[in-house]
Amino acid sequence: MASGKLPRELEEEILSRLPPRSLVRFRSVCKHWNDLFNDKRFHNNHFARARPQFIFLTESKISYSIDIDLRGTIEVRELVSDFTCQAMDLIHTTITACDGLLFRDFWKQGVAVWNPWLRQVGWIEYEDKGFHFCGVGYDSCKPEKSYKILGYFNCLRKVSDTYHWPIMAPLSLNGNLYWLTHEPETYKYFIRCFDFSKEIFKPFCLLPCLKNRSRDELVLAVFKRDRFSLLKQCNVTGKIDIWVTKKKIDGEEVVWINLMTLPTTNLPKRNWSCLHLYGKGRYVQEDSD
Repeated sequence: MASGKLPRELEEEILSRLPPRSLVRFRSVCKHWNDLFNDKRFHNNHFARARPQFIFLTESKISYSIDIDLRGTIEVRELVSDFTCQAMDLIHTTITACDGLLFRDFWKQGVAVWNPWLRQVGWIEYEDKGFHFCGVGYDSCKPEKSYKILGYFNCLRKVSDTYHWPIMAPLSLNGNLYWLTHEPETYKYFIRCFDFSKEIFKPFCLLPCLKNRSRDELVLAVFKRDRFSLLKQCNVTGKIDIWVTKKKIDGEEVVWINLMTLPTTNLPKRNWSCLHLYGKGRYVQEDSD
């Protein structure tokens, strides 16, 4: 009986449905599969099949992956790794994500890089202990990704374009980093961007709302892989508003549309901080029990 061979399209379809840890083992099966797993198109197809997931970091070596399917079923899995939030100093600590990898800055020690899928942790070390890590990005104008680290050193010279202290961890989208920040004089809130292709900071767009109180919650996230979403929760009433950008983020004029409004909620007072929502996953770091 002659052995049959699957069509290439069907073969890729099957492989794109397997979890990443299985794909790593299959690299040694044949050269064709190894080349396929390095193909950017295959990466995009594989990532597009991912269901929404939340990842909670705790002050131990155990984190949790929370998977919610379309039927509302919730599945919680433990993720054991050396990536922890223990002894976190919020002033000197940055946690951000880029292309599915989670980065945490350990001040004066280096940057831990965690792959939640493979449950592997690597380190980026730097000799100058005065270096402050901000985030990771790449030049989206080049065909191949070459990742760069954004950071700064302490210096005596005053920078004229200080442009306001960010109010959240940086958000990575299409190679650039984005922050929520505000203009102290007008108190207008907007998004600021660091463009890795030009290596400059620049204002990106105004927010569709005002932050009326210092304890109101604002959360910026990536929506459908190429757009932004913004959540605002009033600290007094608990009212929640969610906006999304109408078109993909490509440097053109940004138009926000109101996705939904929840007049009142019975949610408990916030004891967590949202770090990042990229594509179809969110990283959340707990502040307390």
